[in-house]
Amino acid sequence: MAAKIYVPKPKELAEHLEPLIGRTTTLKPSAAPNKFKESCHTARYLTRDGKLGAICQFDLELAVFLGAALAMIPAGGAEDAVKAGALTGPQMDAFREVSNVLAGILCLNAAPHVRWADVTPSLAGLPADAKAIAAKPFERADFRVDIDGYGGGNLSILTTKVA
Repeated sequence: MAAKIYVPKPKELAEHLEPLIGRTTTLKPSAAPNKFKESCHTARYLTRDGKLGAICQFDLELAVFLGAALAMIPAGGAEDAVKAGALTGPQMDAFREVSNVLAGILCLNAAPHVRWADVTPSLAGLPADAKAIAAKPFERADFRVDIDGYGGGNLSILTTKVA
């Protein structure tokens, strides 16, 4: 039987994010699977054998707000980045760190170990393995995330079967 990457519940994910970014974070399951625009940011997570085990997709707004909150960039700077359609250098660095730390929650409950690999800042640039998981995930969880003082956006966690 194939092992599974752990897919957290909203409360667990909020409890993982809040101490990291230092902001109250509210997560609710999305009513339907999240649909992402071209500006979606996708974090990839590899198993010990180097195969892709999971991806987390963040809409641009959520990627900006997570990065800004971690880097303590004022909300106005985050809103400017959303309007500009891209994270600033410090926001991207901080967002990558948030993506890296999220690997820890995907390994809970004796799930196979995964490590953060990278972030792709557009849907068009996704590697083939990530496109395959996005098209047909083994498991999927879709959330609406709101960060106190910043705003929110959509997050989806998608996994594949791992050996």
